[in-house]
Amino acid sequence: MLDAVHEVISESGIDGASMRQIADRANVSTGTINYHFGNKHKLIMAALQASCLPPQECGSSSDSPLAQLKVLAFNHILRSSTDRFWRFWVNYAAAGTRNTEMRKHQNQRFEGQRAIWTKLIEDAIIAGELPSCPDAEVVSEQLLIFVHGLVMRQILQPGAQNRIHCEKLLEKYFETLEPSRRT
Repeated sequence: MLDAVHEVISESGIDGASMRQIADRANVSTGTINYHFGNKHKLIMAALQASCLPPQECGSSSDSPLAQLKVLAFNHILRSSTDRFWRFWVNYAAAGTRNTEMRKHQNQRFEGQRAIWTKLIEDAIIAGELPSCPDAEVVSEQLLIFVHGLVMRQILQPGAQNRIHCEKLLEKYFETLEPSRRT
């Protein structure tokens, strides 16, 4: 059902999407949605929350912390410029400028991501993959802001060349962090 929310919002925007459209796309009744979520905003917030869970393809626990972080970051930016989640996220962020509850939820989501990324950076420092000097919280926040900016760049300038350029920019960012790659 939450995939249906991403699809409908990415096509119609939050204000243009109706519970009926979402219910039809998910092949459920609007009553079922109301029973489980209460209203459209809570359903949309649940869809955003579900998308914040690390995807299964983000590496395994046997991967190094730095490798896991890279997979998260690259998977975040290496989507199609027409990816339905990207469009959903942009609509959600825009709605958050008008809706206090959604803005608070978006900030909580960002902090949740930052906590995951901070932990991976701390683990990478302990494992010797990153130097001990950087503040993991600062680095994770900078990385998330940078990654979100690369997403926006690709949405605004779709195309293979820009996608490759964004990928190279993220590679360079990681090169500046890793002590073995510094000159």
